[in-house]
Amino acid sequence: MNKPILRPVAAAIGLVLAAPAFAVGLDFSGSNIYMKFLDGDQRRISLDSGDTASGADNGQWTEFELRIKATISKQVEAGVRIQSRSPAAYWTDFGFADETKGVRAKWMKLRGAYVLLTPGYRWLDQALIGSSDWGQFDPFTVGAVRYIDRDNYNGLYFKGPLPLRGSSWEFGRVSLPNYLQSNYGQGPSCCSSDDTQFNEAVYIGQAKAQFGPARVSASYQWFDDHNLSGTDTNDLDGRDRETFAKNKVFMLKGESSVIDGIDVKAAFYRSQYKAPLFDQPWINSPKSNVNGNAYKLDLALSALPVPGLTVNYQYFNIGAGFYSNTAARRESDVLLTEGSEAAWYSWGQSIWLGGAAKDYQQSPASAKCFSGGSGGRCRGDSGLAGGANGLVDNAFMDFDEAPAESVQGWKGHTLLVNYEVAKVPLALEYTRLGYNYNWQDYSPTGPLSHYFAADNDRKTSILAFKAGYVLPVAGGVELGFKYKLVDDKNKGKAGDAADDRDTKDTGYTFSVGNQLFRDLYGSLSYGRYARDITTGAGKIANDKNITSVRLAYNLAGFETGVLAQWVRGDGDPGETGVRADIKQYRLKAFVKAIF
Repeated sequence: MNKPILRPVAAAIGLVLAAPAFAVGLDFSGSNIYMKFLDGDQRRISLDSGDTASGADNGQWTEFELRIKATISKQVEAGVRIQSRSPAAYWTDFGFADETKGVRAKWMKLRGAYVLLTPGYRWLDQALIGSSDWGQFDPFTVGAVRYIDRDNYNGLYFKGPLPLRGSSWEFGRVSLPNYLQSNYGQGPSCCSSDDTQFNEAVYIGQAKAQFGPARVSASYQWFDDHNLSGTDTNDLDGRDRETFAKNKVFMLKGESSVIDGIDVKAAFYRSQYKAPLFDQPWINSPKSNVNGNAYKLDLALSALPVPGLTVNYQYFNIGAGFYSNTAARRESDVLLTEGSEAAWYSWGQSIWLGGAAKDYQQSPASAKCFSGGSGGRCRGDSGLAGGANGLVDNAFMDFDEAPAESVQGWKGHTLLVNYEVAKVPLALEYTRLGYNYNWQDYSPTGPLSHYFAADNDRKTSILAFKAGYVLPVAGGVELGFKYKLVDDKNKGKAGDAADDRDTKDTGYTFSVGNQLFRDLYGSLSYGRYARDITTGAGKIANDKNITSVRLAYNLAGFETGVLAQWVRGDGDPGETGVRADIKQYRLKAFVKAIF
């Protein structure tokens, strides 16, 4: 047989064998190249901890993200996300860096992989195996993960219908990272290693139903943390384990449009945590048994007699002992209020002299205090929560991102009024906060002793006013104004004026923005902020102003942005009694191509 005949026969056989693969639809949409440039006068780089302003204000990086979704059949879909790691891609390394040192190696990391089944059974609509952001559930129970770890959590998820029309059931098994397990998965002893930690999981079941205009949902989750039995010494018949900690959370919530223009939402949560008494002050969970409730009620009025007027009201009461180890740690803003003044975020750390450029989010995660603080109270980046970082994920963020603060132990009311008159939108917020940890002589070995101080007598008021107007010139010049007051008082131990603390944050911001040409938007803003602190030892005045320039340029599939800030002021960030001039320049620019 001659070769010219063999070639077309072989090609035909190859096409037949490859035919099933051709039927698979591959979708790469969402894949992107992301580049970031940080510049600042702190002159800090971070080769080990990451590429964010939390540890650096200088450097240039490139990330590559590859997304693949395969539609294998009508019933089967699979997907994967592969992400490079920024610190490995310093532009100035030029390939000469020591790439044996962890994060500097130019690795691609598997961030997410899943298989999604839609079998079409009457009892099962969907089954997901592998990675998910777990946003299917409530932030107070199993919450969505922060953006840089969006699909790092893995597990099993199932969803199906219930007999009642419009109702459904859901079930999830979330494989827990070790750091979310009790005592970081170490068991009762701080430094032991336990093989059981690699197979621990949170289980949650949820049901949703529609009753006329009302939508109701309920869920129950449980987590049993295990360690190896200390009495089983015979490996020949398997290894026994025992439960040393339990966390359970129940949720019931509903929402309805009572009549046109009146919307009501209500939610109730109940948590239980049981564990032996730990003696480590740094553990990520309560030291021993504690229970807690949380309540929320929202009322929205949009059809009022006054045109252009809307009113939103929220009541909230989150117990000091409410605890869910898988509650949302950021990016799930659970309260109506703006919360703390973000311009003072992490005040006392030189790299954060300008604070954060976006308003706080309120997170239901724990308010645990890692770093101590004067008078037993943590200060710093947790805002009103009273703990530095806690279990909210502020450790890896740039200055242009929104920080999170824990609402554990908060209770109070928020009233938000929006009104538009003569094409001028106005907004006024008033929030009054009390605290469920306002107690005296709390036990130093109590389950929440590493969350809150032993003595608290605290209250907080928040007032924020915003106004805007578009000047009908140059295609529309957007003007903005904001004033904010946060008055936080804590008398600490009753009868002892020495530990009293009153922090009053005031500030105003003016901004102007314009679509400079078709694809480029620019804005300029100036803000002036004051933080006046009164303690038993005296008064501390801190003042600063922040000038910001923003640019945003967009084309189809491409976006770039720049935020540059100049911070000037004076104060005593470390509360050492020594005043200093404050001066900082910082810039973040990014480029993103999405394909």
